[in-house]
Amino acid sequence: MAVARRILVAVLVGLLLVSAGLTVRVITHDEPAVVNPKVLADGRYRVGTVGDDDAIAAVKAATKALPVALSYDYRSLDKSLKAATALMTTSFATKFQTTFDKTTRKLATEKQAITSALVRAAGLVGAVDGSKATVLVYLDQVLVSSKTKKAGDPLKVSQNRVHVSLREVDGKWRVSDIEPF
Repeated sequence: MAVARRILVAVLVGLLLVSAGLTVRVITHDEPAVVNPKVLADGRYRVGTVGDDDAIAAVKAATKALPVALSYDYRSLDKSLKAATALMTTSFATKFQTTFDKTTRKLATEKQAITSALVRAAGLVGAVDGSKATVLVYLDQVLVSSKTKKAGDPLKVSQNRVHVSLREVDGKWRVSDIEPF
């Protein structure tokens, strides 16, 4: 139940933008650059660097999955859902789909909403623990268009941060939970 509630919160943030009738310019970005970890001469960790190959892979997986999971177009909801769940563990994909079908599908269709999520920053929380990792992701969620959008409406961006839990399954990092906070 808690997982469904967290997914619902993330989806509802996007839907709030829909109901407000906002519009924005779609911004695309490349995958974040890989930064090698740096430890200064005195042993301090240099801020903004990432750990080993597993840590880098987990962060990349989270930054790839979040825009896919939290963006959708009312004209192609099945395609959006399929793309999102392909990046998730089987268990979480089932929970995500249930929540998506109960909330997002109806409201997105009703409002003719197109939303976009853009990752602004991400980093590993702690260390990779075997086949598990948690990544903190800062992202913007914006309404690209909806039937309630007015031409002169000001741009509003919903800035969010989420913990993304990941599990390594068959050599690939998969989202096993999304927890907004």
